[in-house]
Amino acid sequence: MTARVACLIALLLCGCTVTVTPPLNPDDPVEVFVLSEAMHTGVVLPPDPGASGHPDEYVEFGFGEFGWWALTEDSWYNAFSTVLWPTDGALGRRTFGAKNADSLRLRARWARLQPIMVSRKKASALRRQLQAEFDGARKRVVVRNEVGFKFVPSESYSLLNNCADVAARWLHALDCEVSWAPVRYDLEVAPVSN
Repeated sequence: MTARVACLIALLLCGCTVTVTPPLNPDDPVEVFVLSEAMHTGVVLPPDPGASGHPDEYVEFGFGEFGWWALTEDSWYNAFSTVLWPTDGALGRRTFGAKNADSLRLRARWARLQPIMVSRKKASALRRQLQAEFDGARKRVVVRNEVGFKFVPSESYSLLNNCADVAARWLHALDCEVSWAPVRYDLEVAPVSN
């Protein structure tokens, strides 16, 4: 067994769900969501009148492996390249036609939505930053209507930089604390204590 394979197996065994702790008493609070479905974790950001791209709706941003997620190159033998070495990443974006949290919950019943109260200013800044990144690569957009996502090329994807890692980084920008694990598989929002 090569050292690389042994290291990979050790990392996979250490992978887990990590805890997201929301910020205490955020200024001008607004609700964002961690969305989890099957093998995907994303962050759903609230309407923002100053944003581009459906400013009056909730929008989800997610991250994944470009070939697997955007191009549907999801045959079993393609799984090896997604975990053994860095590959091209994809920034995904989708809307739900939801203008409020209740409507979002109805339209995304198939997913697990975990609410987090964060600063409206920080949520707006993150949404605008991710939208700007998406718009900057729009000439190379891939549309997958069956999942409601549009994808553009992004940073490298790897076992150590997967959808849960990138979502954790985005949540950290919203002043959330995210526990550490060598490999993150999923994010679990901790209950808010008063």
